[in-house]
Amino acid sequence: MARTNTFVVITTGNHTASDFWPFSRKHIPKPFLDLLGTGKSLLQLTYERCKTFGKEANILVATTEKYASLVRDQLPHLTARQLLIEPTNRGAATTAAYSAYRIKTIDPTAVMVMMPADHAVFGEVAFSRDMGKALEVAASDQKKILMIGIMPTKPETNYRYIQYHYDSGGVVKKVKTLTEKPQIELANLFLNSGDFVWNTDIYIWHVNSIIHALNSYLPDVAEVFAGGSEYYGTENETSFLKKAYSQCKNSSLSYSILEKTDSNYVMLGNFDWSAVDSWNSLFALKLQEGEENTIEANSLTFESKGCYIKSTGKKLIIAHSLHNFLIADSPDVLLICPKSEVEQLKYILKEAEDQKGDEYI
Repeated sequence: MARTNTFVVITTGNHTASDFWPFSRKHIPKPFLDLLGTGKSLLQLTYERCKTFGKEANILVATTEKYASLVRDQLPHLTARQLLIEPTNRGAATTAAYSAYRIKTIDPTAVMVMMPADHAVFGEVAFSRDMGKALEVAASDQKKILMIGIMPTKPETNYRYIQYHYDSGGVVKKVKTLTEKPQIELANLFLNSGDFVWNTDIYIWHVNSIIHALNSYLPDVAEVFAGGSEYYGTENETSFLKKAYSQCKNSSLSYSILEKTDSNYVMLGNFDWSAVDSWNSLFALKLQEGEENTIEANSLTFESKGCYIKSTGKKLIIAHSLHNFLIADSPDVLLICPKSEVEQLKYILKEAEDQKGDEYI
């Protein structure tokens, strides 16, 4: 049963068109795409997942004005109370501050979950069970800032890592270090060490815990949003937020708070998880055992292996003697690229925009 004082904040974050171009664009970034082939976007899947441990009326979506209409289109049942519209993106710490102070005006005993809209979870029963345990921990200890970590299965260089103290008992462990995306040599060390986990960017805290941390490490930001209590939930909230965000710098949650606080804990998750952060990570999720290619198109392959072919149209795509290629065919752009070079898309997009204009970006 969902706790009545649980509030979930799903964040759409800040994305570039290169994430899954040509399907992701400036006007429709990754969270709003059906990348997993379920008929639902990553945002919609995340929202459905949160209903398993949170009261639906208390599931909020934090997004910027730029994407508010997309959120409303994909989650049309959301009330105005459930939509946190930021004037612009000022980083996860600012989103945490806005949502915490706003939620506190609704329920000062609230226990909060903050998570990205665009990750994939497999094993949803285990996920819901783990979230229930984490919420109990956060509710019983108003000092803890709790993160969810996943034991690594490969030396992933695109994920951030959490190191925990071996001597911490149970599934909730004291955080020792936080590490940004490592080089492959360091990622291999993390994989083999046994005390490093992937950082899922899922956070659980009592509203008083995060507000205490904000006052300690981002007092200017805390002061700004503490001053909004009379505006939250009113017709004056939008004008207050425009002024508030103009006073805030871009603040990373990790750098601004998590790397400084001594109240950091990590709970080891028992579910499978992916940040779905690149074409290659999506290919790894989609590739079935025994298959040589992943095909999501009207396509035939000959003497080809390790290819990912995706199309939204009926066009027949023939791949012959291709190895480890991405073929992504959208209505107005066809991308053919070695999978080893997909990280170069951000540079390719810059050239495409300079030479062809922004209609394709």
